[in-house]
Amino acid sequence: MAGPGGLAVWPAFDLAIPETSPAAVAMPAYRAWGELARANRALLDRAMTPLGGVRLGALRREARAEVLALASQYTASLRVPVASRPSEVVLATGHQPLLVHPGIWVKYLALARAVPPEGTGLNVIVDSDAADEVAAEIPRADGRLRRDRLRLADGGPDHPIEAIPVPQPAAWRAFVAAVDERLATIDEPAVRAGWERARRLLPPEAGPDLGGAVTAVRRALEGPRPYVDLPVSRLAGTRAFRRFAVALLADAPRFATIHNRCLAGYREHYGVRTAAQPFPDLTVEETLVEVPFWLVEAGRRWPVFVQPASGALVASGRTVGEVPADPDAPGFAALPLRPRALTLTAFVRLVVADLFIHGVGGGRYDRATDAIIREWLGLAPPAYVAVTATLHLPFDGAGSIDAERQRLRRLLLDLQHNPDRFLPDGGPHRGLVEEKWDLIRRLERAGEMTRRERRAATQRIRELNTILAAVVADRVAETQEALARLDRHDEDAEVRAYRGYPFLLYPIEAVEALVDSLAAAGPVPGPGT
Repeated sequence: MAGPGGLAVWPAFDLAIPETSPAAVAMPAYRAWGELARANRALLDRAMTPLGGVRLGALRREARAEVLALASQYTASLRVPVASRPSEVVLATGHQPLLVHPGIWVKYLALARAVPPEGTGLNVIVDSDAADEVAAEIPRADGRLRRDRLRLADGGPDHPIEAIPVPQPAAWRAFVAAVDERLATIDEPAVRAGWERARRLLPPEAGPDLGGAVTAVRRALEGPRPYVDLPVSRLAGTRAFRRFAVALLADAPRFATIHNRCLAGYREHYGVRTAAQPFPDLTVEETLVEVPFWLVEAGRRWPVFVQPASGALVASGRTVGEVPADPDAPGFAALPLRPRALTLTAFVRLVVADLFIHGVGGGRYDRATDAIIREWLGLAPPAYVAVTATLHLPFDGAGSIDAERQRLRRLLLDLQHNPDRFLPDGGPHRGLVEEKWDLIRRLERAGEMTRRERRAATQRIRELNTILAAVVADRVAETQEALARLDRHDEDAEVRAYRGYPFLLYPIEAVEALVDSLAAAGPVPGPGT
């Protein structure tokens, strides 16, 4: 039965962040990515769907040449080695240029590993997103373990990352000194090992913007990899993106209707009660229709609207341009439009890449993108993949504490349900123990007891356990107190098991090992199953 948005089936997305460390998961399985990329390429390159006045397949050829050339230039500006590679297959990923944790970092390394010899990779630096700050959580010890949040740069709720100034060398040095100060309180060399390597790269030697500066540090830690980087702020200036934007702007009323209907279907199917998830609805008024773009102006970003009657583009309460017939119209080409999340991934997945690699959040929201692509363009959306990981800092004893907690929990259950195992042989309660096990053996022998006798035997076993449990009550109390002592260290345990520490604190080899585990893992159901 078709649901809202014309989707016959809303796909499941069962990828969950691993609770243990080290662990990485992917969906579909990492080994299937190459086949998915080839299938997507065949689907999209023969698509006759028009976008911005050209067939999708032709737009893809134009876009790949333009975007990858621009990305190579930008990546070289970060002083990252860029080798000339064929682009028969293009794999892509993207994220905000923040001090991300290994669960995000693994996307870049998995991308690099999955790129075939005849292909290349693209990392889209999402500098169009807003950020209140660029900061990192750093552990410290002062009798107990704590986390301090150290700020590198300030932003604001309406300030895209592209508008946040590059930190000056003094700011980088102050950040390094603050991290040094916190880590010096932790008497565990393994925790500091990754930082000792990263700190030598700060401040970065290259970085034309904040996103580039953060990316340059991460790329320096990674070493040469077969992918290039490009900020959204520069991607949005390409002719291919303008063609895509014109197609959507010219169809604004219909697109907004489809967009909102598909989001309603998504929320209903998955039980989402928040109107902002996975995206807010587009506003549709009598004379204005909201479109999924931002206008960046004076260091801020503004929602964009179309006046269908006149074709005017409106932002920040005034007309800023018009929907052009030609994507190369000078006024439109100079307009600082930026895609929102849905528009960005739709453009990259349809027009630039053969396979897009999401994290957990993107993997979830792009189910809505798929529904919109299907209804808006009448096109089967290309498959995407998702990957994430959990990697804790190597605090000594973290694993042994968890193991002891599990041991005590098992012991407590055993004391409560099998107290006879803890009584001495030949003690005063031997007769009760023998009675219990005689009843258990009789229950295990089929046909020996009637249903009423079996119920009576089960009830008697419970009574015997209660009597025997009283004999081991002191042992139960001791075990519960030992668990309570461990639980009183929960604050330390939370700091040890925090997965959000920045990539600067981790050896690249530890994250590479996560990709090794993905490559060795068996198949996992994909988004379409």
